[in-house]
Amino acid sequence: MRRFAHHTKTQLADTAAQLKPRRWFASFAAPPLFALAIVGGALLPSGQAQAAGQPDLDVVSCRPVDDPVDYGDGIDWYKLEVTYHNKGTAPSPGFQYLVRPSWGVDLFSGQLKNEASVVRSAGPLQAGQSVSTFFWVTKNVVDKRLWGIFLDNNGFNQGTVAESNELNNFCTFYANPS
Repeated sequence: MRRFAHHTKTQLADTAAQLKPRRWFASFAAPPLFALAIVGGALLPSGQAQAAGQPDLDVVSCRPVDDPVDYGDGIDWYKLEVTYHNKGTAPSPGFQYLVRPSWGVDLFSGQLKNEASVVRSAGPLQAGQSVSTFFWVTKNVVDKRLWGIFLDNNGFNQGTVAESNELNNFCTFYANPS
């Protein structure tokens, strides 16, 4: 039994002719392909595309605070102090939020009321940006524990901002995620 294959000169010439185009291609294509592999590896680690970041609107705090000023209207006013934050890794587009019940134009009746469900516009927010604000609420709302704010919600749907976490967009007396 022979350990090595025996080739004739004709077989060797045919093999060399077949390898010649491969060698030519490799001599010109290999360096750019190698460079592309290095650059691609640096831009896309592990050969995977990186996902784009998402915003994440979060109500950090909300609490009613008594306003001691007597405005002469017979109403005991409180301020609902609210801080919300984009804790995501991408900017948020503009959005709407629902405050209820507060002073303003009521979502349902269109009338100016002391205890109304009010839709407000906000944003856009950069990643990491916080906003602190307040809304007028009555002592009646505070005592009955009816107050709340719901980010990215216009009163009828779940909003328009695609977020990494949709469950932290609200703060109410009943459920305060802060």
